[in-house]
Amino acid sequence: MLEGQIKYAELLKTAYEEYLQIYLCGDLKPSLSYLKYEFDFINDKNIGIFGNEMIEADLREVTNVINEWNNLLHRWYAWNTVLESYNEDRQKEWKLESEFLKLIIDKCLFVPSRIKDTFINVGIENFHQIRLATHDKYDDKIEKHRYDPRIRASDNKLIHNYPSRKNKEEILEGILSFCNHKNFLDKLQGLNNDQYQRQLTQNYRNLSSHSIAPRITAGTVSPIARTIEKTTRMQKNTDGSFSKVEVEDKTSVVYSYGGTEPLNRNQLFDANVEEFKEARNCYDEFKKLLKKTISEIPN
Repeated sequence: MLEGQIKYAELLKTAYEEYLQIYLCGDLKPSLSYLKYEFDFINDKNIGIFGNEMIEADLREVTNVINEWNNLLHRWYAWNTVLESYNEDRQKEWKLESEFLKLIIDKCLFVPSRIKDTFINVGIENFHQIRLATHDKYDDKIEKHRYDPRIRASDNKLIHNYPSRKNKEEILEGILSFCNHKNFLDKLQGLNNDQYQRQLTQNYRNLSSHSIAPRITAGTVSPIARTIEKTTRMQKNTDGSFSKVEVEDKTSVVYSYGGTEPLNRNQLFDANVEEFKEARNCYDEFKKLLKKTISEIPN
Protein backbone atom coordinates (compact mmCIF):
# COMPACT_ATOMS: atom_id res chain seq x y z
CA MET A 1 0.00 0.00 0.00
CA LEU A 2 2.77 2.43 0.96
CA GLU A 3 4.66 1.78 -2.30
CA GLY A 4 1.53 2.63 -4.29
CA GLN A 5 1.04 5.82 -2.32
CA ILE A 6 4.65 6.86 -2.97
CA LYS A 7 4.25 6.31 -6.71
CA TYR A 8 1.00 8.28 -6.68
CA ALA A 9 2.65 11.15 -4.78
CA GLU A 10 5.51 11.21 -7.29
CA LEU A 11 3.03 11.37 -10.15
CA LEU A 12 1.26 14.30 -8.52
CA LYS A 13 4.49 16.19 -7.83
CA THR A 14 5.78 15.72 -11.36
CA ALA A 15 2.51 16.83 -12.93
CA TYR A 16 2.17 19.82 -10.61
CA GLU A 17 5.66 21.04 -11.47
CA GLU A 18 4.71 20.83 -15.16
CA TYR A 19 1.53 22.75 -14.39
CA LEU A 20 3.39 25.53 -12.59
CA GLN A 21 5.80 25.98 -15.51
CA ILE A 22 2.85 26.48 -17.88
CA TYR A 23 0.84 28.61 -15.46
CA LEU A 24 3.73 30.95 -14.74
CA CYS A 25 4.68 31.45 -18.37
CA GLY A 26 1.82 33.92 -18.74
CA ASP A 27 0.64 32.65 -22.14
CA LEU A 28 -2.75 31.48 -20.90
CA LYS A 29 -6.26 31.42 -22.30
CA PRO A 30 -8.49 33.33 -22.23
CA SER A 31 -6.13 36.21 -22.93
CA LEU A 32 -8.45 38.85 -21.43
CA SER A 33 -7.03 40.80 -18.49
CA TYR A 34 -8.64 40.90 -15.06
CA LEU A 35 -11.30 43.55 -14.51
CA LYS A 36 -10.27 46.67 -12.59
CA TYR A 37 -12.08 47.85 -9.49
CA GLU A 38 -12.85 51.35 -10.73
CA PHE A 39 -16.12 52.44 -9.14
CA ASP A 40 -15.55 56.14 -8.39
CA PHE A 41 -18.33 57.15 -10.80
CA ILE A 42 -20.90 55.71 -8.40
CA ASN A 43 -20.24 58.50 -5.91
CA ASP A 44 -20.52 61.31 -8.46
CA LYS A 45 -24.18 61.69 -7.47
CA ASN A 46 -26.24 61.14 -4.34
CA ILE A 47 -28.23 57.90 -4.78
CA GLY A 48 -30.27 58.16 -1.59
CA ILE A 49 -29.26 57.11 1.91
CA PHE A 50 -28.02 53.62 1.02
CA GLY A 51 -27.92 53.59 -2.80
CA ASN A 52 -24.27 54.51 -3.33
CA GLU A 53 -22.99 51.95 -0.86
CA MET A 54 -25.34 49.24 -2.16
CA ILE A 55 -24.42 49.70 -5.82
CA GLU A 56 -20.68 49.85 -5.15
CA ALA A 57 -20.75 46.71 -3.00
CA ASP A 58 -22.82 44.79 -5.56
CA LEU A 59 -20.64 45.84 -8.50
CA ARG A 60 -17.54 44.78 -6.57
CA GLU A 61 -19.01 41.30 -6.03
CA VAL A 62 -19.99 40.92 -9.69
CA THR A 63 -16.41 41.91 -10.58
CA ASN A 64 -15.10 39.33 -8.12
CA VAL A 65 -17.15 36.55 -9.72
CA ILE A 66 -15.90 37.33 -13.23
CA ASN A 67 -12.27 37.71 -12.12
CA GLU A 68 -12.44 34.41 -10.24
CA TRP A 69 -13.88 32.75 -13.36
CA ASN A 70 -11.00 34.15 -15.42
CA ASN A 71 -8.51 32.66 -12.95
CA LEU A 72 -10.25 29.27 -12.99
CA LEU A 73 -10.12 29.21 -16.79
CA HIS A 74 -6.40 29.99 -16.73
CA ARG A 75 -5.85 27.05 -14.40
CA TRP A 76 -8.07 24.81 -16.53
CA TYR A 77 -6.09 25.73 -19.66
CA ALA A 78 -2.78 24.99 -17.94
CA TRP A 79 -3.99 21.58 -16.76
CA ASN A 80 -5.39 20.75 -20.19
CA THR A 81 -1.91 21.38 -21.58
CA VAL A 82 -0.30 19.17 -18.94
CA LEU A 83 -2.74 16.31 -19.48
CA GLU A 84 -2.05 16.22 -23.21
CA SER A 85 1.25 14.49 -22.39
CA TYR A 86 -0.62 11.76 -20.48
CA ASN A 87 -3.04 10.83 -23.29
CA GLU A 88 -1.25 7.51 -23.86
CA ASP A 89 -1.75 6.49 -20.23
CA ARG A 90 -5.44 6.99 -19.56
CA GLN A 91 -5.18 5.76 -15.97
CA LYS A 92 -2.64 8.47 -15.07
CA GLU A 93 -4.62 11.07 -17.00
CA TRP A 94 -7.78 10.17 -15.11
CA LYS A 95 -5.98 10.29 -11.74
CA LEU A 96 -4.53 13.74 -12.45
CA GLU A 97 -7.81 15.09 -13.78
CA SER A 98 -9.62 13.84 -10.66
CA GLU A 99 -6.97 15.22 -8.31
CA PHE A 100 -6.43 18.65 -9.84
CA LEU A 101 -8.96 19.56 -12.50
CA LYS A 102 -12.39 18.04 -11.86
CA LEU A 103 -13.46 20.63 -9.27
CA ILE A 104 -12.19 23.49 -11.44
CA ILE A 105 -14.26 22.26 -14.38
CA ASP A 106 -17.28 21.70 -12.18
CA LYS A 107 -17.13 25.25 -10.81
CA CYS A 108 -16.62 26.78 -14.27
CA LEU A 109 -19.65 24.96 -15.66
CA PHE A 110 -21.83 26.42 -12.92
CA VAL A 111 -20.74 30.05 -13.44
CA PRO A 112 -22.72 30.97 -16.62
CA SER A 113 -26.07 30.35 -14.92
CA ARG A 114 -24.84 31.92 -11.69
CA ILE A 115 -23.58 35.12 -13.32
CA LYS A 116 -26.79 35.52 -15.34
CA ASP A 117 -28.89 35.34 -12.18
CA THR A 118 -26.47 37.74 -10.50
CA PHE A 119 -26.81 40.34 -13.25
CA ILE A 120 -30.61 40.07 -13.07
CA ASN A 121 -30.86 40.33 -9.28
CA VAL A 122 -28.24 43.05 -8.91
CA GLY A 123 -29.75 44.91 -11.85
CA ILE A 124 -33.20 44.94 -10.22
CA GLU A 125 -31.87 46.26 -6.92
CA ASN A 126 -29.35 48.77 -8.35
CA PHE A 127 -31.52 50.37 -11.02
CA HIS A 128 -34.41 50.51 -8.57
CA GLN A 129 -32.21 52.72 -6.36
CA ILE A 130 -31.22 54.87 -9.33
CA ARG A 131 -34.87 55.38 -10.30
CA LEU A 132 -35.72 56.39 -6.74
CA ALA A 133 -32.98 59.03 -6.92
CA THR A 134 -34.01 60.16 -10.42
CA HIS A 135 -37.82 60.37 -10.27
CA ASP A 136 -39.67 61.93 -7.34
CA LYS A 137 -42.88 60.06 -8.08
CA TYR A 138 -41.23 56.63 -8.36
CA ASP A 139 -42.35 54.51 -5.40
CA ASP A 140 -40.03 52.30 -3.35
CA LYS A 141 -42.00 49.18 -4.22
CA ILE A 142 -41.36 46.31 -6.61
CA GLU A 143 -44.77 44.71 -6.92
CA LYS A 144 -44.59 42.96 -10.29
CA HIS A 145 -44.71 39.16 -9.91
CA ARG A 146 -44.88 39.84 -6.15
CA TYR A 147 -41.14 40.51 -6.00
CA ASP A 148 -41.47 42.26 -2.63
CA PRO A 149 -42.86 40.23 0.28
CA ARG A 150 -46.51 40.90 1.12
CA ILE A 151 -48.80 40.57 4.12
CA ARG A 152 -51.24 37.65 3.89
CA ALA A 153 -54.66 38.89 4.92
CA SER A 154 -55.83 35.59 6.43
CA ASP A 155 -53.17 35.45 9.18
CA ASN A 156 -51.25 38.74 8.85
CA LYS A 157 -48.00 36.89 8.08
CA LEU A 158 -45.26 38.30 5.83
CA ILE A 159 -45.10 36.02 2.78
CA HIS A 160 -41.99 35.83 0.62
CA ASN A 161 -42.41 35.00 -3.04
CA TYR A 162 -39.64 33.60 -5.24
CA PRO A 163 -40.17 34.70 -8.85
CA SER A 164 -38.70 32.58 -11.64
CA ARG A 165 -35.78 33.81 -13.71
CA LYS A 166 -38.17 34.68 -16.53
CA ASN A 167 -40.35 36.73 -14.18
CA LYS A 168 -37.30 38.52 -12.79
CA GLU A 169 -36.18 39.38 -16.31
CA GLU A 170 -39.60 41.01 -16.83
CA ILE A 171 -39.22 42.91 -13.55
CA LEU A 172 -35.77 44.14 -14.59
CA GLU A 173 -37.01 45.25 -18.00
CA GLY A 174 -39.84 47.17 -16.35
CA ILE A 175 -37.49 48.98 -13.98
CA LEU A 176 -35.18 49.83 -16.89
CA SER A 177 -38.01 51.36 -18.91
CA PHE A 178 -36.71 54.84 -18.05
CA CYS A 179 -33.47 54.40 -20.04
CA ASN A 180 -32.01 52.89 -23.21
CA HIS A 181 -31.37 49.38 -21.95
CA LYS A 182 -31.35 47.37 -25.18
CA ASN A 183 -27.61 46.62 -25.37
CA PHE A 184 -27.47 45.38 -21.78
CA LEU A 185 -30.55 43.15 -22.07
CA ASP A 186 -29.39 41.76 -25.43
CA LYS A 187 -26.08 40.71 -23.86
CA LEU A 188 -27.91 39.30 -20.85
CA GLN A 189 -30.12 37.14 -23.07
CA GLY A 190 -27.05 35.70 -24.79
CA LEU A 191 -25.72 34.28 -21.53
CA ASN A 192 -26.27 30.61 -20.66
CA ASN A 193 -28.53 30.11 -23.67
CA ASP A 194 -30.17 26.84 -24.70
CA GLN A 195 -27.40 25.85 -27.12
CA TYR A 196 -24.77 26.16 -24.40
CA GLN A 197 -26.84 24.37 -21.77
CA ARG A 198 -28.22 21.44 -23.75
CA GLN A 199 -25.96 20.94 -26.76
CA LEU A 200 -22.50 21.96 -25.57
CA THR A 201 -22.70 20.80 -21.94
CA GLN A 202 -25.53 18.23 -22.13
CA ASN A 203 -27.37 20.05 -19.35
CA TYR A 204 -24.46 19.44 -16.95
CA ARG A 205 -25.36 22.08 -14.37
CA ASN A 206 -29.01 21.10 -13.96
CA LEU A 207 -28.22 17.39 -13.90
CA SER A 208 -25.42 17.94 -11.36
CA SER A 209 -27.87 19.71 -9.07
CA HIS A 210 -30.87 17.42 -9.49
CA SER A 211 -29.91 14.08 -11.03
CA ILE A 212 -26.85 12.36 -12.58
CA ALA A 213 -24.58 14.59 -14.65
CA PRO A 214 -22.43 13.48 -17.58
CA ARG A 215 -18.89 12.47 -16.70
CA ILE A 216 -15.85 14.35 -17.93
CA THR A 217 -13.44 12.58 -20.36
CA ALA A 218 -14.45 8.97 -19.66
CA GLY A 219 -17.46 6.97 -18.50
CA THR A 220 -21.07 6.60 -19.61
CA VAL A 221 -23.90 7.25 -17.16
CA SER A 222 -27.59 6.30 -17.09
CA PRO A 223 -27.31 3.42 -19.60
CA ILE A 224 -31.01 2.53 -19.29
CA ALA A 225 -33.72 5.13 -19.74
CA ARG A 226 -37.44 4.97 -18.90
CA THR A 227 -39.64 7.21 -21.02
CA ILE A 228 -43.33 7.65 -21.74
CA GLU A 229 -44.11 7.74 -25.45
CA LYS A 230 -47.16 7.65 -27.66
CA THR A 231 -48.30 4.10 -28.32
CA THR A 232 -47.78 2.85 -31.87
CA ARG A 233 -48.99 -0.10 -33.91
CA MET A 234 -48.04 -1.60 -37.25
CA GLN A 235 -50.54 -0.86 -40.01
CA LYS A 236 -50.62 -2.76 -43.29
CA ASN A 237 -50.38 -0.63 -46.41
CA THR A 238 -52.15 -1.30 -49.72
CA ASP A 239 -48.91 -2.52 -51.31
CA GLY A 240 -48.45 -5.17 -48.62
CA SER A 241 -45.80 -3.26 -46.62
CA PHE A 242 -46.27 -2.11 -43.03
CA SER A 243 -45.94 1.34 -41.42
CA LYS A 244 -45.78 2.38 -37.80
CA VAL A 245 -48.71 4.62 -36.85
CA GLU A 246 -49.66 6.29 -33.56
CA VAL A 247 -52.59 5.05 -31.49
CA GLU A 248 -54.74 8.02 -30.53
CA ASP A 249 -54.96 8.98 -26.83
CA LYS A 250 -52.75 6.16 -25.63
CA THR A 251 -49.21 6.08 -24.20
CA SER A 252 -46.72 3.33 -23.37
CA VAL A 253 -43.78 2.96 -21.02
CA VAL A 254 -40.57 2.44 -23.01
CA TYR A 255 -37.24 1.19 -21.64
CA SER A 256 -34.22 1.66 -23.84
CA TYR A 257 -30.43 1.27 -23.80
CA GLY A 258 -28.32 4.30 -24.59
CA GLY A 259 -26.85 6.43 -21.84
CA THR A 260 -25.11 9.79 -21.69
CA GLU A 261 -21.63 9.85 -23.18
CA PRO A 262 -18.79 11.71 -21.40
CA LEU A 263 -18.05 15.34 -22.18
CA ASN A 264 -14.83 16.23 -23.97
CA ARG A 265 -12.62 18.27 -21.65
CA ASN A 266 -11.12 20.46 -24.39
CA GLN A 267 -14.44 21.13 -26.11
CA LEU A 268 -15.97 22.04 -22.76
CA PHE A 269 -13.16 24.51 -22.17
CA ASP A 270 -13.74 26.24 -25.51
CA ALA A 271 -17.49 26.48 -24.85
CA ASN A 272 -16.94 27.85 -21.34
CA VAL A 273 -14.45 30.45 -22.61
CA GLU A 274 -17.06 31.70 -25.07
CA GLU A 275 -19.54 32.02 -22.18
CA PHE A 276 -16.91 33.93 -20.23
CA LYS A 277 -16.49 36.37 -23.12
CA GLU A 278 -20.26 36.83 -23.27
CA ALA A 279 -20.27 37.57 -19.54
CA ARG A 280 -17.48 40.14 -19.95
CA ASN A 281 -19.47 41.87 -22.68
CA CYS A 282 -22.56 41.84 -20.48
CA TYR A 283 -20.53 43.31 -17.61
CA ASP A 284 -19.28 46.12 -19.84
CA GLU A 285 -22.83 47.00 -20.89
CA PHE A 286 -24.07 46.77 -17.30
CA LYS A 287 -21.36 49.13 -16.09
CA LYS A 288 -21.97 51.55 -18.99
CA LEU A 289 -25.67 51.66 -18.13
CA LEU A 290 -24.88 52.29 -14.47
CA LYS A 291 -22.57 55.17 -15.42
CA LYS A 292 -25.10 56.75 -17.78
CA THR A 293 -28.11 56.50 -15.48
CA ILE A 294 -26.15 57.70 -12.45
CA SER A 295 -24.83 60.71 -14.41
CA GLU A 296 -28.43 61.70 -15.21
CA ILE A 297 -29.53 61.82 -11.58
CA PRO A 298 -30.47 65.45 -10.76
CA ASN A 299 -28.02 67.34 -8.55
